[in-house]
Amino acid sequence: MALDVPTYRHRLEEMTAETMEEFYRQSAGLKPTLEIAPIYERYQDLSTPEQVRSLSESRAPGELRRFACEALIGNGCKALTEQAANTEAALTVEFDGEPVGYRSVRPRLMNEPDAGRRRELYARRCAATAEHLNPVLAEAALRERDLARECGAATVLELYETFGLDPTGLLDQTRRFLADTADIYRSRMEEALRARLGIGLDVATPADMARLWRAPEFDASFPQQRSLPALRQTLAGMGIDLDGQANVELDIEDRPNKNPRAFCAPIRVPGRVVLVILPQGGQDDYRALFHEAGHTEHYAHAQPDMPAEARVLGDNAVTEGFAFLLEHLTADRHWLGDTLDLTDADDYLRFAALAKLYLVRRYAAKLEYEVALHSGTPLAELPGRYTQALDAALGIPHSPTDYLEDVDGGFYCTCYLRAWAFEAQLADHLRGRFGNRWFAEPAAGGLIRELMSLGQSVRADGLCEQVTGRGIEFGVLAAEARDQLD
Repeated sequence: MALDVPTYRHRLEEMTAETMEEFYRQSAGLKPTLEIAPIYERYQDLSTPEQVRSLSESRAPGELRRFACEALIGNGCKALTEQAANTEAALTVEFDGEPVGYRSVRPRLMNEPDAGRRRELYARRCAATAEHLNPVLAEAALRERDLARECGAATVLELYETFGLDPTGLLDQTRRFLADTADIYRSRMEEALRARLGIGLDVATPADMARLWRAPEFDASFPQQRSLPALRQTLAGMGIDLDGQANVELDIEDRPNKNPRAFCAPIRVPGRVVLVILPQGGQDDYRALFHEAGHTEHYAHAQPDMPAEARVLGDNAVTEGFAFLLEHLTADRHWLGDTLDLTDADDYLRFAALAKLYLVRRYAAKLEYEVALHSGTPLAELPGRYTQALDAALGIPHSPTDYLEDVDGGFYCTCYLRAWAFEAQLADHLRGRFGNRWFAEPAAGGLIRELMSLGQSVRADGLCEQVTGRGIEFGVLAAEARDQLD
């Protein structure tokens, strides 16, 4: 029998907590393998076709139906998801006569000054992807298409359109963004590559881009020992005592196989949210730390009496928007001077603006590709579609081997794209209302905490309109890029 709505809410929250705990422990290096199949087996009643139909017929909140469909797909793909995650965790590539962990390749690329060695390591990583990961990921992609049909949709794209997402509508806006920023992107990227790596855009590769964004010349301005104190100081300016939050855990222990990049694990929202940190220093590490701290505070401030779908489900462009709000402080002239004593920041600010433009263009290209992927395009055509979209947007040749590895589930790229625009409008409103140092204004902190307390009960478009008087306008990102880089 299908579960009633109150029971379903309770069960989905329990399942979400167990799943997030599992992902947290495996990514934090507390256990060697990811084991989610037993969790899906304990909660099979949440993901049956009968439950999906029951939620639709009872006109339950749309987020519950979305969870049921995604749980049905997740349950059907659980063995493949485990296999892919555990293969990736154990996978190594040979380089310099020693094995390099697959997940450690990116940090190695970032820290490798020699272009030839970077490209060789990148090529070996791509070969490992093709041989070991892609067969599993391809099987999972086909299985996802079959399961979308069990949910009553002809394609994965159609399924997500029934959830209120509009990937094709957003695609119209991102195409305009790519056209509007093409000239300034290419000219500024050419300048940056020649100045920092001694190469032109015409010969650059993804391995070189990893090195470019590492930017070791800024390390002295972003020391390892100041990252966590800087976060504490910034949150204190917003009226948040990080160490006094009983519902927030800081995992700062260095352990083997711990993901070196900060991440947030909202295990119980808002009762237990874990911020996982392995401070390394450098501007990239600061950005990741502040981004994940934005997620952490958003989940930790959610009103506990809201229904589960408003706390653990909802429009993820909201939580990404708050994550970007904190992250982008690390590229704010006033924050840099007040927090890190960095007063001569012009070079870094131009670099950060270009890095953001690169990322937004990259995700615009990913959306172009993922619409094709989830529309049912034959798998054999997808590597070419992937490289076509990414190469055109970024001006560098991408490996076709990444056509499935470089995909965020559930059209998550649409959340990032809308969140960038939401955050740009929210930050502009905060500056206009509270001044350039809004991050140290108690009233601004009070407004941010009030917005965070809504969890994800309001979509990003509605939240943006509620605060600024306008819905999300993607064009603000093109104007922002021109202002910062012209």
